[in-house]
Amino acid sequence: MGSLLGDMQAPNAPAATDARHAKDGRRVASIDGLRGVAALSIFVFHGWLYTMPEPGAIGDPTIVEESVRELRLALVLFFVLSGFLLSRPWFAAQLDGRSRPDLRGYVRSRVARIAPAYYVALIGSIALLWSLDATPGVVLPPASELPLFFAFAQNTSTSSVMTLNPPMWSVCVEVSFYAVLPLIAWLAGRLPRRRGAMACVPLALMAVGVLWNWWIADGERGDTFATTLIAMLPFFAAGMLAALALHGRTPSTRTRRVMIGAGIACVASDMAFETVAPASGLDPTLYYAIARTLPGAGCALIVGAVATGPGGPLLGGRVLAGMGTISYGFYLWHEPVLLALRGNGLLPLNPVLGMAVALPVAIALATLSWLAIERPVIRWAARVNGQARQRRRARTQAASGERAGRREVGAVGT
Repeated sequence: MGSLLGDMQAPNAPAATDARHAKDGRRVASIDGLRGVAALSIFVFHGWLYTMPEPGAIGDPTIVEESVRELRLALVLFFVLSGFLLSRPWFAAQLDGRSRPDLRGYVRSRVARIAPAYYVALIGSIALLWSLDATPGVVLPPASELPLFFAFAQNTSTSSVMTLNPPMWSVCVEVSFYAVLPLIAWLAGRLPRRRGAMACVPLALMAVGVLWNWWIADGERGDTFATTLIAMLPFFAAGMLAALALHGRTPSTRTRRVMIGAGIACVASDMAFETVAPASGLDPTLYYAIARTLPGAGCALIVGAVATGPGGPLLGGRVLAGMGTISYGFYLWHEPVLLALRGNGLLPLNPVLGMAVALPVAIALATLSWLAIERPVIRWAARVNGQARQRRRARTQAASGERAGRREVGAVGT
């Protein structure tokens, strides 16, 4: 009967496979679209910031300015996406009883994705900004601190953190997460093969992050404590929890809509807390440590809904998905572009006009970064990893054949 059913279904199998691949393609495009939204949101925030007469000098903000300032939370979306997408293969292997991802392949992929474009943008930032130290918004580190940038360690020094190309601080946090993720997965793998049990690891990490943020909430310890992986753990953990909760599950359309609505509400709660807390006398340290995690939870709900859905024309459309494809290079280059244009008198000190001038330049550099640096290196890493998988598969098959041969010899001998 099973064979008959298989024969009956065989003619439709290619069509089903094509449909599944198309659906997966739309889903991947929608995730890229989320990246595009995050990258553009951060650009608008920085475009608004660096077209001020004195960048960062915000007096009594209007509701529009308060809303624009909240666009900085798009960085949380990047962290949640990393936690969700990168932990998925590790958790799935454990839940499904499969072998864990190859560590060498994982390291090779992460290095290929992050390092080459980062180093090119770092050298470009130095070339563009080193002579513009008098420009409002440009903060340069001592020359002796530049080696820290090449080691992804600028967040460890008060003289280099948030200087030169400030958004790069988050790349350092991402690299730290990449380094510890295999250990996190190993710890989760020591627990029973159940979602609830494995969720104890990201929940514990989230608790550590909340406690850390409560400890540094007074601001006296400075940016070197606030720009660490520990401070961002609640966001990565939220993504990991979503990956665990949604493994092998496909929420209904209605459920996904509820997830997106609740996610947006959680993200929007940040502005509400910042507005209400000072007037109501709420403890700011409590807000910083606990309420600050709500945007992370909201982003996790949104990412989970998009990642398990069929994809859509908005996020998966050419504009946002394309922007997501080049989002890493765009993120690395957009602030040096804004500052270099301002330092050379080419940036109008009007948010709309300034962004209209800077956006095409940043997109051009990001596209060049993708085509000339990122995509070729990513393809090289994928090719090498594929060859390594084939060699491991061949060794496994050869070992299985040898064991089968020995069993046959033993059977004949008896």
